[in-house]
Amino acid sequence: MKSDAMRQPTRSAQRCRRSALVRLAGISLGVLLSACGGGSEEQERRSTRTAIAAPAAEASSPASLKAPPKRRVSSFRREGVTAIVVAPDGKTIGVATVDGRLRVLDASNEREIRVLKAQKGAVAAGLAYSANGRYLVTAGRDSVAEAWSVETGERRFALHGHAQALRSVSASADGSVIATGAEETRVMLWDGITGRLMRVLNGHSDFVNTVSVSPDGRWLASGDANARILLWEIATGKLLHTLLGHAGEINAVAFSTNGKLLASAAQDGKVFLWDPAAGRQVHALEGHGTPVRSLAFNRDGGLLAGGESGGKVMVWDMKTRRVSQDIAGSNSTVNAVAFDAGVDNQLFVGNEESRVRSWDIPRSTDR
Repeated sequence: MKSDAMRQPTRSAQRCRRSALVRLAGISLGVLLSACGGGSEEQERRSTRTAIAAPAAEASSPASLKAPPKRRVSSFRREGVTAIVVAPDGKTIGVATVDGRLRVLDASNEREIRVLKAQKGAVAAGLAYSANGRYLVTAGRDSVAEAWSVETGERRFALHGHAQALRSVSASADGSVIATGAEETRVMLWDGITGRLMRVLNGHSDFVNTVSVSPDGRWLASGDANARILLWEIATGKLLHTLLGHAGEINAVAFSTNGKLLASAAQDGKVFLWDPAAGRQVHALEGHGTPVRSLAFNRDGGLLAGGESGGKVMVWDMKTRRVSQDIAGSNSTVNAVAFDAGVDNQLFVGNEESRVRSWDIPRSTDR
């Protein structure tokens, strides 16, 4: 039989092991909470991200739908108006708000004509009109893009493929191509007529915050939370250029009407202009002092508007590359900007106060 003196170290060792297990469990729990989001406090800290190696860029077939692991990046934090889009004929505008409503407004007075959907929790993060103006395509926070009849409010089709919540949608001018980006590293291209998945583009290393199809449907620009912009050839799915220069998450990309310029905006408060054909930066626009959330060119491409988190909207003349208008509407973050489809240069602005306001922007001279 062992003495008490011999058993005592054994009990001490057991207590030590139990203490080590408790500490290990605490560490494991902390890692688990961090990986799962960790609540609102962790979401506030998500601007500091774990570096993840970028996968090789490639175009995948529709059958290649296995979702990559979810990245830890900043959460989708928008209130009020989340997206604005102007109909091709300029008569109506589509407005999405964080309460799940998708409204159609009269562009002449911003009065509500009808509500297409009001589904709690199914917030639209992006909007696009069909070429004929009969349908509105929504990028939903439930991972599904849907096309809605503007006249009847009925759903025409739903685009299923993404595994995570959507963040952006864009369509070509003729409506033949729809692109979607989500809280994953894939970009999906869809047939805008049938709703069929055409191609899956792999190449991003973080969430895809924004996508823009060039007006002629030739190129796609996609910006991610890793401060990268990828430029793709839509017909082949080939990655043409990787555009680097921003020091923060890319929040918005937009092509000019003729497709010769690409504008980008990011959390670093910078707005850059790029030559998409050459894949190089051509100018850095000055004016914003806080993160820039939204961008839009006017119809002739002579003006570019950018909305920031500080509430300001800057309008630049594309000939001089200087600020032509500095609009301080409120202190509320500007989530969406859109010019009218005509030549009046009416600018619609949506902010986190759920308001849609408009300004008549003077034409630049000698453009």
